[in-house]
Amino acid sequence: MNRIKLVIVLLIFVSSISGTVLAQGADVKSNLASLFEFSKAKSYEKAAALIAYEGEDKTRVQKEAFNSANKDELTQVKRICKKISALIELSSKYDFGAPIIKKDGEKEIHSIEVSFISGDQKLVTEFSFIKTEKGFLLSNMN
Repeated sequence: MNRIKLVIVLLIFVSSISGTVLAQGADVKSNLASLFEFSKAKSYEKAAALIAYEGEDKTRVQKEAFNSANKDELTQVKRICKKISALIELSSKYDFGAPIIKKDGEKEIHSIEVSFISGDQKLVTEFSFIKTEKGFLLSNMN
């Protein structure tokens, strides 16, 4: 009887963890899709809210989004969005892969590979996100 209870508790625990991972994957995929739309529409101010800050202020690096009101930060956002737009424009279609969670020290990196397809050619780019207090932010693209 105790074994049955233990199995039930373990199943509930595993299913709750799986549900959280699936929800996080959906959030990452949704943010990436929004970032693609904002990049295509040149809505850089909106895109800034989905990209992790990189810059001189070490207290903000990878902890919060770019500030669209700051001209220098918006310039960095534009550069990232233009890279994304170029990938989209050169492709006839693109497909999102399944979200993957990796560990980088203490941080969890949530990544999605996107296949950009043009004719017989396929370019795979990995988009990495970090979780912050305000949600998942793009931290890198390779």
